[in-house]
Amino acid sequence: MAGWSELAVELDAWASQGRNATLWWRDDDSENDDPWIASLLALRRRVRIPLAVSAVPLATDAAFAEAVLAEEDVWVLQHGYAHRNHAPAGEKKCELAAVRDKAEVCRDLAAGAQRLRRLFGDRSVPSLVPPWNRIRDDLIPDLPGLGFRGLSLMTPRPTVFPATGLRLVNAHVDPIDWRGTRRFVGRERALAQLVRHLRQRRCGEVDSEEPTGLLTHHLLNDGDCWRFLEELVGTTDAHPAARWLDVKTLFQ
Repeated sequence: MAGWSELAVELDAWASQGRNATLWWRDDDSENDDPWIASLLALRRRVRIPLAVSAVPLATDAAFAEAVLAEEDVWVLQHGYAHRNHAPAGEKKCELAAVRDKAEVCRDLAAGAQRLRRLFGDRSVPSLVPPWNRIRDDLIPDLPGLGFRGLSLMTPRPTVFPATGLRLVNAHVDPIDWRGTRRFVGRERALAQLVRHLRQRRCGEVDSEEPTGLLTHHLLNDGDCWRFLEELVGTTDAHPAARWLDVKTLFQ
């Protein structure tokens, strides 16, 4: 477990080496302009750091697009197509599953990209966030041909470019207890994830150039989680070694 003091010590270690502890923020499962997305956008306005919302193309509506376009520094990534599970019974959930015809999957992704461009214009970053952070391996080489230049999953990346012209930038900190309450895991457990990845980067145990990704799910945030996020951003933003990255350029 870790607390704010452990995070401060880790950031101080980055500062002592003259290095920036880079971070980025991704929020998944966006669809429409509801009270939860309004809370997310309000938080972003208060903390004033870039935010990437992963939008489900088939379910995204014009009201949500209008809410995003009214904000500064909010960018849109593509969250699959319909966020529907196609994995066989008993297997982990996956929309971009190997059991589907690959040509059909590609058509869905292309249609989804077109819809997001129409709704969000240049706020739509041509990068894919697969639902449940799972994607069939044989689909990845096809993504650049569909217009994608970025891919985002979970856990430290094994490579920067999984396909020519496709940059992988993952998330590493998820404050939701998926196997238990499906609510906030608590400050100590969430900070432990953050400090662990920062330390691994600093010590060269994982790719030191991959920014540490904060993954949130606004639909599941409770009051404690919202307060934690605001305090986390405030704490890191105030430290000279921490730097939140511009989402628009993250996948270039």
